[in-house]
Amino acid sequence: MLKNLRPRASIEMLSKQGTDIHSEGRIQGTLAFNHFTHKDYENLQEVHTTLSHLKQEMVQLFADYFQKLCESQNMKVSSLLIEKYIESFFLDQRDQRYVAKIIHYFNELRRAKFSAGRLIVVFNQFNYYLITNLLSQKGARPNHCMALMGSMQKAINIDQEILIEVYEERLMERVVHGISDLMEENAKIMFIKELIQNLDFQGKEIDSASAATEEMTASIVEIANAAVSISEKTTDSVKEIENGQMMITNALDEIFKTEKTFEMIVNKFASLQQNVASISHVVELINKIADQTNLLALNASIEAARAGEQGKGFAVVAAEVRKLAENTVSFLKNVNDNVGSLKAISDDVSASIEQTTSVIHRATNDARQSLPLLGKMVGTVQEIDNDINNAAAVSEEQAAAVEEVSKRMQEIAVLSENVRDLGANTGKAIRDLSLVMDQYRLEIIEENHIQLSTPSLLYLSKADHILWKWKIYNMFLDLENINPDHVASHQDCRLGKWYYAEETKKRFANIQSYRDIEKAHKIVHEAAHQAAVYFNQGKLKEAESCMNKLEAASAEVIETINYLLEDIERERQQASSL
Repeated sequence: MLKNLRPRASIEMLSKQGTDIHSEGRIQGTLAFNHFTHKDYENLQEVHTTLSHLKQEMVQLFADYFQKLCESQNMKVSSLLIEKYIESFFLDQRDQRYVAKIIHYFNELRRAKFSAGRLIVVFNQFNYYLITNLLSQKGARPNHCMALMGSMQKAINIDQEILIEVYEERLMERVVHGISDLMEENAKIMFIKELIQNLDFQGKEIDSASAATEEMTASIVEIANAAVSISEKTTDSVKEIENGQMMITNALDEIFKTEKTFEMIVNKFASLQQNVASISHVVELINKIADQTNLLALNASIEAARAGEQGKGFAVVAAEVRKLAENTVSFLKNVNDNVGSLKAISDDVSASIEQTTSVIHRATNDARQSLPLLGKMVGTVQEIDNDINNAAAVSEEQAAAVEEVSKRMQEIAVLSENVRDLGANTGKAIRDLSLVMDQYRLEIIEENHIQLSTPSLLYLSKADHILWKWKIYNMFLDLENINPDHVASHQDCRLGKWYYAEETKKRFANIQSYRDIEKAHKIVHEAAHQAAVYFNQGKLKEAESCMNKLEAASAEVIETINYLLEDIERERQQASSL
């Protein structure tokens, strides 16, 4: 009898589990764990009827606590929202619709930045308020009252469990979302691969340019040395040409004098020819006189013969005169022959003199014309000498400048190599950071045993996806060794397992963003696998092509997942407003 008057909760009663309510989703497990049944639902309706007159006090209880919690924030929870929650608490079936409603309510509390621990206190105080008032109303029937209190406790436990799950899930969503965003931002540093490749190419170009600069420096030094040598030789040549100019000028002066002297010789030879001609005329005249004398002597001999004895002396004289005339003719013949020879020689000499005169005239004319050319040539050689001296000086300056350029190129090569090393170290550091972030997110999931919401799974899938893309990317930097056989198919990764689960298909089959994931996701895995195959075969160009294909498909997957997350958020808002 006393047991009926003083009922108490037993261990067996409190630890009992299971439910006769059938609902979809995770609420089924929550009802079973708290042993919430149809009877409990009926008891809640009875409590509502019993305490309906205290409804405003219930609202005021929550409002007062929320007001205290809001003292440090400019947040406020409306009384209407509290009233709707209390009504749902007592009257709504425990199903997916109820879960959506209270999740909306709890999200409002979370947005008001109320801590979960203090909200548990508020709900316990609410439960205590219900129990004490229920005892005052139903205390006369202790067993029945205890059954009603047990149903209220179960209902409060369910709501508190969902509250904690909401806080944990939203916290996990934020953590996983943050890690996913960090990894996504981290992945943007993938340009380091291109940077390192470009730096490698630049390093080769700098080495080539340095070698070319060194060769150019050597060539310019040789040119400078040659220019200096040529300049020295040109300077000597200028001096020799100037000396030659003086000698040629002196020689030309002598030629000009010779021309004048030769003109005098020509004039005198012309007089000689005239004299020779005069002698010839005199000889001719004498020869005529001799002929006349000989004729007179002959006539004198004839006349002497006629005179007889008186003419003998005259005959002797005539004979002598005739003999003298004959000798004169003979001598004149010799003289005439000599004069003829002299005239012939004189004519030959005259012809030679005429030719020589013509040659001398041409030579002197050419010499006169060559004088300015010679002067101009000397001036040109002097200009060449000046230009070569300037070229030698410029070549020496260029050699010094190119040597300085070569030195700078070597410094640039060292800096480029340092930048390349820094880029490689940065890539390695970022890879290590991504591994730490991945380990961190996995530990959070494994150690907290929190049931992941669909957004959390999608954020994790994004992170998995980015991480695998990052592994392929790091493969090109020799930071990862990837066995193509270890690249999972698009059906076996976290995203694939979630995507092809029957529950997922049932829930999202009609959402376009969900359907759009499959094609691009499949391409990502196929391209990653083929990139690893080509890279291990040394076919870097083909591997790069697969990497580019993976990049494009990856961007599409990320974008589609983001669209799906937006669709899920809209679905949540619609469910909470029902």
